[in-house]
Amino acid sequence: MSKVNLILCMLGCALSGQAAYEGHVYVDSNRNGQYDKGERTLSNVCVSDGLNVVTTDRQGRFTLPGHEGTRFIFITTPSGFKSDRGYYLRAEGTNKSYDFGLQEYKGRIKGDGSHSFLQVADTEIFNTINQDDWANEVRDYTHNNETSFIIHTGDICYENGLKNHIHLMNTSNMDCPVFYALGNHDLVKGAYGEELFESIYGPSWYSFDMGSTHYIVIPMLGGDHAPGFKRTNIFRWMKNDLDAQPHDRPVVIFHHDLLSTSNEFRFDMGNGETLDLHDYNVKGWFYGHWHIHYVRQQGKIRTVSTSTLDKGGIDHAASAFRVASVDSKGDFTTRLHYTYIDHSLQFASIANDNCAQEPSGAYRLSINAYNTTAPVTRITYSCRTEAGKELFSNRPLTAQTDWNWQASFTLPETVLNQRIFVTATAYCNDGSITKETTSFLPQPSPTMMRTDWITNLQGNILYTHPVVANGKLFMATLDEDLRGEAALFALDKGSGKLLWRYPVRNSIKNTIAYAKGVVMAQDVEGYLYGIKADDGTLLWERKLDVDGLPSIIEGVIAQGDTLFAGTGRGFGAYDVTTGRPLWTNKGWNQNQGATSHPVIAGDVVVSGTQWSGLYGNDRQDGTLRWKWEIANIRERGASPAYVDGLLYLASGNAFYLIEPSTGHIILSKELPYSVNTNATPLVTKELIIIGTQGRGVVALNRETFEEQWSVATSPALIYTSPYSRHPVATVDASPILVNNTIYVGGSDGILYGIDAQTGRVTWKHKTGAPIFGTITHDGTHLYVADYSGNVYSFTLPTEQE
Repeated sequence: MSKVNLILCMLGCALSGQAAYEGHVYVDSNRNGQYDKGERTLSNVCVSDGLNVVTTDRQGRFTLPGHEGTRFIFITTPSGFKSDRGYYLRAEGTNKSYDFGLQEYKGRIKGDGSHSFLQVADTEIFNTINQDDWANEVRDYTHNNETSFIIHTGDICYENGLKNHIHLMNTSNMDCPVFYALGNHDLVKGAYGEELFESIYGPSWYSFDMGSTHYIVIPMLGGDHAPGFKRTNIFRWMKNDLDAQPHDRPVVIFHHDLLSTSNEFRFDMGNGETLDLHDYNVKGWFYGHWHIHYVRQQGKIRTVSTSTLDKGGIDHAASAFRVASVDSKGDFTTRLHYTYIDHSLQFASIANDNCAQEPSGAYRLSINAYNTTAPVTRITYSCRTEAGKELFSNRPLTAQTDWNWQASFTLPETVLNQRIFVTATAYCNDGSITKETTSFLPQPSPTMMRTDWITNLQGNILYTHPVVANGKLFMATLDEDLRGEAALFALDKGSGKLLWRYPVRNSIKNTIAYAKGVVMAQDVEGYLYGIKADDGTLLWERKLDVDGLPSIIEGVIAQGDTLFAGTGRGFGAYDVTTGRPLWTNKGWNQNQGATSHPVIAGDVVVSGTQWSGLYGNDRQDGTLRWKWEIANIRERGASPAYVDGLLYLASGNAFYLIEPSTGHIILSKELPYSVNTNATPLVTKELIIIGTQGRGVVALNRETFEEQWSVATSPALIYTSPYSRHPVATVDASPILVNNTIYVGGSDGILYGIDAQTGRVTWKHKTGAPIFGTITHDGTHLYVADYSGNVYSFTLPTEQE
């Protein structure tokens, strides 16, 4: 607020007889909560009444005029300080002194102002248990990594959640400042929606400084109950707060939602005035609400959406919290950290007496390792023979992604007839150490499944599965932190050698397609790419007509000259060689991101969205033939299987048999478990095999639809199925059938071979990273990818070739 406006405001208070709010900001050296004579005062600290913003004078004093809606007097906690007793005081009249005692807090801020913070979103603890598990992990992470503060960006959730969450996460038990934002489900019944929130957490809008950066927290502007504030007042306070800062000071905003999906951030303050964030040095906007992971650059501002750390996201986002590292200029990078993983260390390239080899004959060592509370900083490995002879020790592996480490080694010919033992040692940044030992035979039996090669793409892989064509294997990676890791790839099918890499704007999270010598994919921002398969150059590119939120997680499919891609009004048929739209959907709208991909079923193409339904569009002209928007079909991640002229659909807590031309539901069967996964049913002559949210793999009899057998997988390493919580045994990957064996990957990081008739597990390969994508089979080999970025090739046993 300008000095002239403040003087006029103060004059207005005097004329109306309204007294001012006064007080001090000081260093509470004896921590008694009182301003004592001789204690150092702090100048130039911003203080607000919720609308007006002033700064303290040389004696640490301030005077605020107040306004009609004044509920709190609060300070912008300056960098290098924290408050044991809160940065706010309830406004209780003007006949008292509002004094704020601070304590020095410098240990987690570097000399140049760089620092880090941890974002938690949408914990929604109103009806859950075992919250201490993830809360303890957050506390331990902040301690081990000297995190400067924690921000919860809202949806603590309803009365029960609001009353209890403060005991899980507060400045005292987290050993660093903890801040909360107001979400839509935090506006509850009361005199006004935010009344309960304010009684526990303080002001719904406020700011603080940390290191190089000024942080602003603003509330959700609407929700389950009406708030007691006007949105124009929030933006007016926000402008006053920004105007009180040095003009070049970096700014980051925390809010439950994103208030602009374009590059413009202009907000109405009323009276014909607007707040334009581009007038200030705003670097970032962090939010939750959508239960998705989505980072993108919107003009000058990088927007960051984080999903939930205790459960799977609405669009099957991985359970994680986010850590931002902020430099001296306020620029930042982020990294997701996955919960519930305690010192996991697994040899991905050694299993069943076999070790993957490179074309040169060297052995490939690939290790997946992860620890939630203290990241792995280095891994070494040692090698010895079964006779006890040490071949080498403590050699380093090189990090490929946040999960994967790799190295190569050779063996002398004199030991090739012996069993070789390999020991890996992982070191975490808290000093903890994890060791694992395994072994392999340099000359394994040819009748066993053999790992041919492993290639890491240096980026995580979600629901994309390998596409094999013309001697090449095509894949895509995601980039949940906008670090430049998202790309399309071509590998040599026989050796795993990288042939080309085409970087894309943002994550590709689902299926890609190949047709007519073109590799096609869509990224989360709604860009559609056509890449020449032979050399990896761009053939065409198109921006789909989709909303800015949520992100596009759906897959694509091609047949002949036509690609089916997009969602909502952007869903349509596109020419494979030009990207030109042949038709676009006009019959249904975009909703939450769905992990499904289109399915061609005769003269209909079937698609849909999470939280809306399943739709059948005419394959030739896009006319909407039918739709289903009933409860169980709305809660759906998987694509249906099209077999013998019918659609087999696992959705919600039910199974459906649908006639695709008309959408007529022939059969629906309630299931005693959730199948809200990304696993398309495998339909055999006798069975329907489905992946479940919590029971692993289940086989239903194709005639009676009764359960035939089930395979209980291990608990998931990462939780993706919406609202699934620790511990559940999820299978998000679609099963495939090779002869009489079902192959499927689990969220537990294990590849399974299952006898189709009996359900007996006949083969396993542990990778140590979740497997979310479907296995690809070309007759003699299996190809699969895991979340660490590894792509694997396996040669099938001789009796299955």
